[in-house]
Amino acid sequence: MKAKQSTTPRALETGTRLICADNTGAREVQIVSVFGYHGVRRRQPKMGLGDLATVTVKKGTPDMRKKLVRAVVIRQRKEIRRPSGLRVSFDDNAVVIVDEKNEPRGTEIKGPVAREVAERFPKLGTMATIIV
Repeated sequence: MKAKQSTTPRALETGTRLICADNTGAREVQIVSVFGYHGVRRRQPKMGLGDLATVTVKKGTPDMRKKLVRAVVIRQRKEIRRPSGLRVSFDDNAVVIVDEKNEPRGTEIKGPVAREVAERFPKLGTMATIIV
């Protein structure tokens, strides 16, 4: 996992429901906690594009439901500004489930993946069909 190249707005809080964009069997997940978040007392942990989180599977196959898994945000609705001045936003908020080594558990990713995520997690970049 590399460092982030641009500052992304942290638009997703704990409790946010997201689409799972891989073929692991999960369809919808909810954020439980954010890795590496150091906040202020009583402030809700937030995350953005390319951040790691612990999520719980809310909708999906029976063997995946009610499990705590790690996930990486690959798309977010809130626009991000790249160092070149270009602003990028997506139609939905989506994650990909990863294992302890930050490698994807599924074999394919549905939809586009942000370039910042592909640079930070090279395995996700190779699996992506579209990198925006």
